[in-house]
Amino acid sequence: MPPLVFYPAFIGTFISVVAWTYLAYKEHLPHLPRTLSELAAEKAETLRYYRTILWVCGPLFAVTLYLFIVPRIASSLLAGVIGSFTIIPELLIGYFPAKRGKITAHDIIAGTMGAGMITLAYMFAWDLYGLYSLTELVLAIVISALGILCIANRKRYLFYELPLIYLPHFSILVAALALK
Repeated sequence: MPPLVFYPAFIGTFISVVAWTYLAYKEHLPHLPRTLSELAAEKAETLRYYRTILWVCGPLFAVTLYLFIVPRIASSLLAGVIGSFTIIPELLIGYFPAKRGKITAHDIIAGTMGAGMITLAYMFAWDLYGLYSLTELVLAIVISALGILCIANRKRYLFYELPLIYLPHFSILVAALALK
């Protein structure tokens, strides 16, 4: 039986997928495309909801990443540093609400988090073996493509953003399962 630090990422993934999907479904207006961050920043209630998701899920992923995955992979120091470029920005972006049409600290921090997520998936592909490595490589390539699509097609941003959020979660889960 795996240690308790194996499970928080699974809980975080469940919370994240349900909560972000609900927010997107409830607040999205097809004629006015916006990011999840922009949707959240429009009302105090949705901003609190947004921050709660970030500040609950981020630490859950950090527990599994730092206490279960990082000690078990060959490039543990590098994975810890790259993980920090994912986890720390996730906690910070809640403090800096997005503003539609303006590049803000939120956007720069979110970009750092995205780069960290992509890099971590490629690192897992490099450090794991067999089917787990191949799965991580496919996830990393798809995450990269979604990141490009988010930049290239703002009208469908939310359509690309949701899987861009979910797939790095699954990347962490695949790494945890590979190291179980």
